[in-house]
Amino acid sequence: VTVIDTARLLLVLIGSITTGAAISMRPDLWWVWALGCVGAVLGIWGLPEHWDSFRLLFTALSALTGVFAVVLNCPLRYRIGILSALIIFHFTGIFMATTSPPATPWLTEQSFLRVFNPYLQFVYLRNAYHFYSPDPGPASVLAFHLKTETGTDPVTGEKQYSTQWVVIPKRPADVRDPMGLTYYRRLSLTEQLSRGNAGLVVPTDQFEKSEVWLRRNNQRTTIPFHPIDPVQIQYRLPNPDVLRYVLPSYASHVILENTPDAATAGRTTVKVYRLEHRTMPVEHFVKGFSPYHPGTYRPYFLGEFDAHGNLLNPQEELLYWLLPVIPRVPAPNDPYKKDYVDFMSVHALELSADEVLAAEEKEGRVFNWSQLR
Repeated sequence: VTVIDTARLLLVLIGSITTGAAISMRPDLWWVWALGCVGAVLGIWGLPEHWDSFRLLFTALSALTGVFAVVLNCPLRYRIGILSALIIFHFTGIFMATTSPPATPWLTEQSFLRVFNPYLQFVYLRNAYHFYSPDPGPASVLAFHLKTETGTDPVTGEKQYSTQWVVIPKRPADVRDPMGLTYYRRLSLTEQLSRGNAGLVVPTDQFEKSEVWLRRNNQRTTIPFHPIDPVQIQYRLPNPDVLRYVLPSYASHVILENTPDAATAGRTTVKVYRLEHRTMPVEHFVKGFSPYHPGTYRPYFLGEFDAHGNLLNPQEELLYWLLPVIPRVPAPNDPYKKDYVDFMSVHALELSADEVLAAEEKEGRVFNWSQLR
């Protein structure tokens, strides 16, 4: 079966290159576009089912080439009208995206949701284009804590592990072009995990009675709540599609990308954290506060996964909760010189707050916040 699948993929590759070259050489012939449509349909059949993203791509290509074949076979006046309508539809969709944030006009809301949303979602033009002013909103980076079983202690018989932190995206490794486009594309990927509901979806008077609240409250002596943010927004449940598809896929990818072989990957688990970076108020920036201080980040725990993307403990007490980074002012005789307490590292490494405060970040065991600058 592996040989057959490899042959199928090779034929799809050769066919794609051939039809693409043919269309680029004679884009004025309708039947060349028709052949491209047939080639794209054959490509869908030739790809394995688990290559679902590529099958979606070939589906879009078959529709696109089929439309162009029909358009080129029409008289010139109809051809100009159809192409003009497609251009107007495209830019009208972008205009609707720019007017979609609240307060949303009724016409925008209806047309955006009923007509333009599927198209804009597919071509990834749904962003509201309110990047900077007046409130750009927080960005997110992802931190992964990998733990690999390496053996057993000969004296105690306990399992031994090696650990590693991985950040996506990361400077300067992901800045691979002068404009930093690769970095910001990866930053856009991390935003997929930020889609979700803020707060517990229960009435306010029942908030303290919820099971999620009780599990979190059991851990408040080890990892406290954030002292500033309201408790109700310290729980972020991701959307169902993120939980089912995106998050397990990211976790599996990071394990496979950072382990040398399948056997090592099978002994590795990863804890996923989404670090929401809050924009610093202007008055704080003027006073000299660093916009990259660890206290400006809000780490949310998204679960621990194995290499197959399976969530290991759906009942984990701190699942989807904020693990705060709390600023502190060291006293003159304080043995710990850090001006913050990193409870994300406390959770990831199962250490005490004092042990994390005493650890040297550059050694790599606790999270090194300087790498986010």
